[in-house]
Amino acid sequence: MRPGLASGVLLGMAGLMTWVFDRGFGHPRGLVGRLGGALMVKGNSEQERRAVERAGLSPGGAVVVVGHGPGVGLRLAAAAVAPGGHVLGVDPSVAMREMAASRCAEEIARGLVEVREGAAERTGCADDFADAVISVNNVMLWERSRGFSEAFRVLRPGGRLVISVHRHVLGVEPEVLRDEALRAGFEQVGLRVRRRRFNSPAVELLAVRPSG
Repeated sequence: MRPGLASGVLLGMAGLMTWVFDRGFGHPRGLVGRLGGALMVKGNSEQERRAVERAGLSPGGAVVVVGHGPGVGLRLAAAAVAPGGHVLGVDPSVAMREMAASRCAEEIARGLVEVREGAAERTGCADDFADAVISVNNVMLWERSRGFSEAFRVLRPGGRLVISVHRHVLGVEPEVLRDEALRAGFEQVGLRVRRRRFNSPAVELLAVRPSG
């Protein structure tokens, strides 16, 4: 194959892979987005469980799950705040909202879970709404300064922000997240890069909105 032709083929393949990744995981939509959502269920479940555990939820609590994807974390959070709690999931993807609504149909019918359009920068929540804000594998899609400020605004004093993300998709050094959380006003900001056997390390951040 001629060098010029080979280069063109490689560029075309790279462009196709970028398109598939964006439609499947970055901004899920259509059939590719649903396939991506199915893979998220399998690949993100452990992170979702750890994030909910670290959020310190209790019955009657209010939680915002940012970029909830196919809804695994929504169900886990709903179980933690029942009875009497409320879990709000916001996601800009129609495909992910539909998958989450199907997965959490029982919790939605019971009034435990609500799914609506939104993003880290615009949750649509009132001030001091939530005891916890949880984000798993979508902080790399945020306009981060606005996202951290929005999380600070919607959390009640003493509320927790929990972020978990695959290291290989983060795009910045993990310490950047800690610095941005501090600039937004959070305190007790803990950062951990947790090694895993079958995936890249997980970057985990836990931060608290000051009580005073």
